[in-house]
Amino acid sequence: MNTESPHVWSKHDLTLLARCSASSLKTYRDTAPMTRMPWTSYRETSADIQEVSEIDRLLGRQLGYVREHSLFYKKHIQWRSRRSPLTLADLRRLPFTTRRQLQEDQVEYPPFGSYFVADRRRVSRVHRTSGSTGRPLFIALSTSEIEDTLECGARCFRAVGVKRDDLIIHCLSYCMWSGGVTDHEALERTGAGVIPYGVGNSSNLIRTILLLHPTGIHCTPSYMAKLEQRLEEEFELEPKALGLTLGLFGGEPGLQDPHFRRRIERDWGLRAMDANYGMAEVLSMFGAECEVRDGLHFLGGGVLYPELKDLTSDGVLPWEPGARGELVLTHLRRECQPLVRYRTSDLIEIVAAGTCVCGRTTPRWRVIGRVDDMVVIRGVNVYLGAIGEVINGELDRLAGEYRVLVSRTEPIHDCLIKVEAKTGQRHHGYRRELEDRLARRLGVRVNVTLVPQGALPRTEGKTRRLERVSQSALLGGDRWQGVLTD
Repeated sequence: MNTESPHVWSKHDLTLLARCSASSLKTYRDTAPMTRMPWTSYRETSADIQEVSEIDRLLGRQLGYVREHSLFYKKHIQWRSRRSPLTLADLRRLPFTTRRQLQEDQVEYPPFGSYFVADRRRVSRVHRTSGSTGRPLFIALSTSEIEDTLECGARCFRAVGVKRDDLIIHCLSYCMWSGGVTDHEALERTGAGVIPYGVGNSSNLIRTILLLHPTGIHCTPSYMAKLEQRLEEEFELEPKALGLTLGLFGGEPGLQDPHFRRRIERDWGLRAMDANYGMAEVLSMFGAECEVRDGLHFLGGGVLYPELKDLTSDGVLPWEPGARGELVLTHLRRECQPLVRYRTSDLIEIVAAGTCVCGRTTPRWRVIGRVDDMVVIRGVNVYLGAIGEVINGELDRLAGEYRVLVSRTEPIHDCLIKVEAKTGQRHHGYRRELEDRLARRLGVRVNVTLVPQGALPRTEGKTRRLERVSQSALLGGDRWQGVLTD
């Protein structure tokens, strides 16, 4: 039995490791001229997602399969005929599918729902959604569906600049979440090395980075705040001391706010990339930036068919620059749990539709909010993303962490935003100033409470910004707990 005491890292040890890490890594090529990447699939440059001939072929086969086998869609769709071929024109006449319908269906037909149509022996892997938007969903994948997922994930990681000589420390949960094992394998498919760290024990993660010198990290953007806190409190190191040069982020919004991105890049000395857009119940990854960083490329060609739903009707908008709507997705080659016209709840804006400098010709878009991240305050639609934009524009005085508290019951009259203020800053009169700026941006006045830096909890996964609380918590004594005075 080993009775030796565990090694205790001294500040001198950590300083030497940090210096070694910073000096031994290659500088990320953010100043190199743009070069066209070697594509492994024509889908990465196949331009027209609306190309009727190919879509008709793939849709015809997929919709015929759904019509024949899916009990769920037999209940929700009045099919025109059991024999006539189905085309893109037919798809546009079909009703939408919602997440709530899938959640209710899995309760009624556990565990996979009546939209599970394959033989159980075809299931090679089971995932579960995070449950951040309600009851988690179980996702069954066949071998071919895993292959499609890894191919699209590798397209995304190649787009953001992952190279064969990179070593990426992968910090997403392996506990049934598709971002764990699936994204790990997608990273490996690029030829890069992967450190399968997962989540938990942030102190040991920092030691691992100092010892192994990875070039990049893959995690949720909000997790960086937790690492910054641990670096300061336990290691007395700046984030740049870890020597990371590439940040791959996904799983939650954040990077499309330029203020938030600039703060991460300034504090960590890395290139922050929006690398991982997707949803487990549809496809783990199918959207990512390229080095130009002018929106997310659609990289799910041949696997998904996207539509842009009008926000004021059930109509569909063309994928043209400036168009805004809700992203809707239909599987083109799904065996286990095929979805038809699935409403993602993501509100997007089309940024560009022509050929990008990187060589990809797929449309680019940015996420501007979520249907379920919107609250109606005194009759005004308020999106969490708009609140985040204001707060991230004040990072000289604010720490960037915040929570939005509203009443559990409708209609909502009061909104309280708890915001961390930076240590060492003067805050006299600033709370009212921040409330004024938020009112101008949101179109409705909200209450702001400034709390000390580090007062709000950090997470290793997705951060939930919106909290629905009792009216007494909004107006009572809890509101003033730990508050900085003006």
